[in-house]
Amino acid sequence: MPKPFAVTVDGRRYQGKLYQQSQAASTAPRLVIVAYQPTPLAQEVLRVCIETIERYTPEPHELWVVDNNSPATNSAWLLQYPTVNLIYNQTEPIPPEQRNWRAQAIGRLRRRYHQRSWGSYANAIGLEIALQLIDPATQLLMPLHMDTMPSRKGWLSYLTGKVDSFAGGTIAAAGVRLDHARVTAGVLHVLGYLVDYQLFRQLALDFLPALPALDVGDRVTVALRQAGYGVFACRNTFNEPAVATLLEDDSPFKALAVDRALDDEGNVIFLHQGRGVRKSTDHQVRGVSTAEWIHFADEVLLQSAEGR
Repeated sequence: MPKPFAVTVDGRRYQGKLYQQSQAASTAPRLVIVAYQPTPLAQEVLRVCIETIERYTPEPHELWVVDNNSPATNSAWLLQYPTVNLIYNQTEPIPPEQRNWRAQAIGRLRRRYHQRSWGSYANAIGLEIALQLIDPATQLLMPLHMDTMPSRKGWLSYLTGKVDSFAGGTIAAAGVRLDHARVTAGVLHVLGYLVDYQLFRQLALDFLPALPALDVGDRVTVALRQAGYGVFACRNTFNEPAVATLLEDDSPFKALAVDRALDDEGNVIFLHQGRGVRKSTDHQVRGVSTAEWIHFADEVLLQSAEGR
């Protein structure tokens, strides 16, 4: 049975239903996908994200999906996965600067008063809602974009093995990509990184953006460094396009024009399409299409018996 919830994030009250279908020990990482499903194609993007996680993640973990006020008919299907804990947020995420009557009037007149106009902020809201509902004793937390897919068994153990701060080490987070758009030293991109959640709580961190200086999740890396900790990032084809040339010619990943993250042995362990929700609504056409992304998942990743 669902449990109603009501939490306050960034000065706005968010309400919805919590369907917690599975529980694991606090030492098991919490993987949190923030999702928005305005179309059936967006549903498929989320489906392959969930199913590849299930296929390639035998390690103990909890999988959470925060559905950010999608049409109810587009979200009910998520309950068919007994391993998925669903947070169905029924309040539209709206940034503070868009809450006054003038912004609302202009936005509605232009038919742009919805979260697709500020998707980055909506992603932060989804994560912040999850933080108030997961086990506070959780050791490791991993935010994930819905247009991502693990592609090799062991990917989670690989990233987990890089984080040692909870055992007295200095690395407090490990992610699949370092982003340099706003911070010269780079920050772990919120599309996928594991963070020491107890340290996160100790430092009173959050995922809210502070634009133009910091986007969603950027402050985590900055604050960890200020506290004397480091972060780890995988080699990936977004920052190093030449990495793709190191892949075997017969690798299914070689010609796939998406962000590919590699482990220390050069295996592709994680994929990121980029602009997945926009592409699923025809608002973004560059790069790998949503249809191509889903086809690759179904015909390559989900057809492999033992993982790539």
